[in-house]
Amino acid sequence: MKFVPATLGSLKSLIITVTLAWELFAQSRPGPAASSAASIFGSYGLYFGLLSIGILVAVAIKIFNKKAVDKPRQVVSQGGVRRTHKIDPRSKKRSSNSTDRESTMAAYSPSPAKTVFGTLPINTFVRLRRTNPFLQLSGSLDPALTEAIEKTSEDSDCDLAERTKALQVLLSYRTLNSIAAIAQMALYDLSSKLRAEAVSALAELDHESVFETVLTACADPSREVRAAAARAYVNIGFDRSQAWTRIIESRDMGRMRHAARCAIEGDLVARSFDRLVHTDRSIAYEAYTLTALLIRSGESEPIYKALASHRDENVKLALLHVLQTIKEDSTPEQLEDLINRVAFTPDVAAKLDEVRGASQLAHA
Repeated sequence: MKFVPATLGSLKSLIITVTLAWELFAQSRPGPAASSAASIFGSYGLYFGLLSIGILVAVAIKIFNKKAVDKPRQVVSQGGVRRTHKIDPRSKKRSSNSTDRESTMAAYSPSPAKTVFGTLPINTFVRLRRTNPFLQLSGSLDPALTEAIEKTSEDSDCDLAERTKALQVLLSYRTLNSIAAIAQMALYDLSSKLRAEAVSALAELDHESVFETVLTACADPSREVRAAAARAYVNIGFDRSQAWTRIIESRDMGRMRHAARCAIEGDLVARSFDRLVHTDRSIAYEAYTLTALLIRSGESEPIYKALASHRDENVKLALLHVLQTIKEDSTPEQLEDLINRVAFTPDVAAKLDEVRGASQLAHA
């Protein structure tokens, strides 16, 4: 039998106790005459025997408890598979009732409640808000600025080092012509590194006029430029929902289609669909304006793809809400085609019928 340290300690204590008891018994043992006359209750042997038996029982109980702690315990997991768990003797002891209660709570604790679609801010958007005019920048004829613009123009023969220095000069001016020159570098410079730096510079200047250049850079062939444009898009401080709406208000179909296609290629659209169901009104409204641009420009294919395949039912309901509020002649026909191809949940199917009926009525 293999004794653990606790058992060895108990045996050691037993040996010491028995030794002391034996010495006391030997010193106090009465003579033969007294012994024969004494009662059994006055005998030291009786007390010594009782003491020894008590100590042995205590040691046996301790050894039994130690085996019970070390014994592996089987717990049935949620999937029905029995798994063996061994309690570490150095850890704090826990009652079996407490352990069973915690296991039950873990197995049956409810998942986070799904947000009810009707409570989301997207339901309060029924039209695009009109945009506010922004401050127009003036130009500058500063000689240093003029020289930097010339070095960064498409006709310049300056090398990369000179163009990079010129970009830093342009960045120190927040004027109409400096921003225009940086925008040209962001779109057309031969160096992808310098294009990326120019896009970052536009975000640093943070004027509404840089929005469409940053958007176009999101679809740049270079991964480095696209990454810089994505960071710039996030970092600009002006209202992006206003910027999207200005493009729609222009009624310039070529401009709208270009912006929509850049947003699709730059992966802005796919992410914006998830933001439609955001609980923050400003975030949800920005996604609403971008989705409205897709509808107005005729670049609505991503919307119908998401309706067919997106995993979140609330996102589908949100997209249908945008289609219902941003009306286009093509909506009923495209919805009809979608219904014939895809099986929807009852809530989405009901919303589809509602949107299709409202669109047909509007164009009757």
